Amino acid sequence: MEKNFLIAGFDTTVREAASLIADSVHELVVVMEKGVPKGFVTVGDIVSKVITLGLDPAKLTLMEVITTPFKVIDPEDDLMHAWELIRDGAQLLVVVKNGLVCGIVTPSTLAMRFGEYNDKVVKGIVGNALFYK
Repeated sequence: MEKNFLIAGFDTTVREAASLIADSVHELVVVMEKGVPKGFVTVGDIVSKVITLGLDPAKLTLMEVITTPFKVIDPEDDLMHAWELIRDGAQLLVVVKNGLVCGIVTPSTLAMRFGEYNDKVVKGIVGNALFYK
């Protein structure tokens, strides 16, 4: 789970969101309405839904270019549950605990965590195999 992510409101302009993204290491903004996640906007959304169509990013709000689907998960959910949701089409998992957004999981975050898990498993197997020889 990424605990450091960008949040903006429905009424935020696309230009403002693009500036947020440009000033950070993140490539998406979680769009909230009254403290509830409603979707997200990525760099790709800005390019495909605004720039390539010649629209003015200062005049469009995030509500007009928002992407879904996303799913809400609990921070206690396991890695396989997150993987199943992503595999089944969710592009973003918003982690909510006690009604508060505490993180996000993206396909790249999930891939990185699986890689770390696989490294530990392989090292455990190889280490044990070498130990018992």
